[in-house]
Amino acid sequence: MKKRGMPVLYAHTKTVALSVIVVVLAGCGGTHLEVPTPTRELYSSLDPVAIHALSTFELYVVGSVTLNDGNPEGLILASETGGRTWRRLAVEVHDLGRTTFQTVHFADRLRGWVGGLRVDDRGRTRGVVFRTEDGGNHWRETMLVQDPNVLISQIHSIAFVSDLEGAVVLSILAPGAKEPRQTAYVTRDAGRTWSVASYREVAKVPFVDHSRSMLDVKRGFRLRKSKFPGIHVIESTVSEGKDWMPISEISVAALNTYY
Repeated sequence: MKKRGMPVLYAHTKTVALSVIVVVLAGCGGTHLEVPTPTRELYSSLDPVAIHALSTFELYVVGSVTLNDGNPEGLILASETGGRTWRRLAVEVHDLGRTTFQTVHFADRLRGWVGGLRVDDRGRTRGVVFRTEDGGNHWRETMLVQDPNVLISQIHSIAFVSDLEGAVVLSILAPGAKEPRQTAYVTRDAGRTWSVASYREVAKVPFVDHSRSMLDVKRGFRLRKSKFPGIHVIESTVSEGKDWMPISEISVAALNTYY
């Protein structure tokens, strides 16, 4: 039997930010928290750029989606079915506006990091790293300390050599410089804080093809553009990359199924 007048909590978001919680009356018993998620009608395009395979079942993809007003929004996708189905992470409770993610690394099912660029209110690009300790349910953001006058073109090569020690690299272009340089950051507390290890040095860390992630010599996954506009394909290999088998497609049209 339904009970009338029981309060239900709803958390309303303005596009992506959790903003206010109000109490309303509903025609069902009990209390629960509902967080509305953005729908695909808000977006015009999707651009996934990096993939990380933790196992044959657990995959992560990062990139960005473009809002109808032309601004990017960070995209983090996770799969526990070998890439056949996906769910979107972080967007419900984090402001991912004007952010593009470019690199991702998970140490295990719980601990992971994604790196990206955020454009601040003054139009400057800022490097950011998000970390999770519960498989992507909750994320914490850390802004990398940097010279506000440099142009950051890319954040890449995020990796951890132990539970606590990791590194990430920014490709930058200083005012008046003809060639890009690199600034590297290291962490010794699992990504809670980052410090500069090398500053504006000649590029030493080569670009890594983040669209491919191999589990071992033979098995791996890759992300590639489809021949159809606006669609990316997840593929797998068991032959060292000689042959690839399509698994699923990622597109704006499938955004509603990610939540």
